[in-house]
Amino acid sequence: MPVIRRLFLRRRAAENQSTRDTVSAMIGVMFRHAFVLAASAVADAPKAAVPIVVAVDGARS
Repeated sequence: MPVIRRLFLRRRAAENQSTRDTVSAMIGVMFRHAFVLAASAVADAPKAAVPIVVAVDGARS
């Protein structure tokens, strides 16, 4: 194996030592759930706004 490649692999392996693999996996799962929850909230926002618009429109009539 060339010296440059060995140095690159060694540096890459030591790049992130701040968290263990299990902790990184848990953080990844939490982010995935957060994005799904945010997408769900955005998708449900128009449905939640409909009764408010109907109530305001009914008050003007």
